[in-house]
Formats: sequence, C-alpha cells, structure tokens
Amino acid sequence: MLKLATKLVLAFSAAVALGVLGAPATGAATTDDHAAGHSDHGAPVQESAPMAWSYTIMPSCGGWESPIRQGANYWGDVTEGGGTPVECQNSAITDCGFEPVEVLVDGQLIVVGCNYGMGQLIKLFPGAVNDPALLAAHEFGHNWYGHSYEGCASWASPEAVMATTMC
Repeated sequence: MLKLATKLVLAFSAAVALGVLGAPATGAATTDDHAAGHSDHGAPVQESAPMAWSYTIMPSCGGWESPIRQGANYWGDVTEGGGTPVECQNSAITDCGFEPVEVLVDGQLIVVGCNYGMGQLIKLFPGAVNDPALLAAHEFGHNWYGHSYEGCASWASPEAVMATTMC
C-alpha cells in the first residue's frame, strides 16, 4: 500500500464554492449537465441516497471487496449485483474528467478515484489512499452529489464524506 506523507487532495474541474456543490438525483442536473460541470448550488446532502440502487464489484477489485462494500453501504438501500460497475487499478486513473479524486505523490497529482456519468462506472486506485472505504463512499456519493465543502473528508456525516480533501 502506498504510504502518503501528504494530504490527499480531492480536486475537481467544476467551480469550487464554500457551500454545497451537489444535489440529489431527483433535483439535480442531468448527466449531460453534470459532465459539463453544472450543478444546483446550495442543495444539502441528505442523510442517505435518495433511491434504491445497485453496484457490481468487478474482478479487478479482488482483495478490495470489503472496503468497497463498506463505502457502498454508507449510502443505504443498496444491492450488490447489477447497477454501477466498480473497477480497480494499481496505478493512476488517466481518463477522468469531472470531479476526479487526486492524491499528491512526490509533488505530482495523480487521480485515484472517478465516477463516470453519475453511476455509469466507478474506477478506484484503493492502494493509494489510507482509507479505501471512504474513497469508495465518496465516489459512490457522486451518483447523486457533487463535492460538499472544502475541507477534510470523514465518516462524520454525508457532507463530510463528500468534502474535497482526504486528510
């Protein structure tokens, strides 16, 4: 597992505001608007995901199933099998556009998590972070929400899970 001496930085291509930058799928922008960087500003992150949903852990995530399940289960009413495919890799993700999760390694930012199309595909580099379950929860959260605020991500609340920085 890659040891990090610096903070993990969640960066994203959308505008950064001190308020909440996302909204639940029921009131959020369309997938096309999300990809273009548009969001409903000021909408609070809710206590749980707004609807039943599912995911599939792909074979590339062998050994990471437990933290991925923990991250998915954070959002409640979830079924494993079908839905969002979750892929893992042992290197930086190179094709993420909107709201990538990045980590500072030797002075360079590398992408360690990405949610494509609000739940069409999630890619994780779980070995690069100190809490792969929190990384998974954050990326699953992008099925509905943008980043919530600038600060350290934690398990304290849905807003904290969706914060911009893993410390």
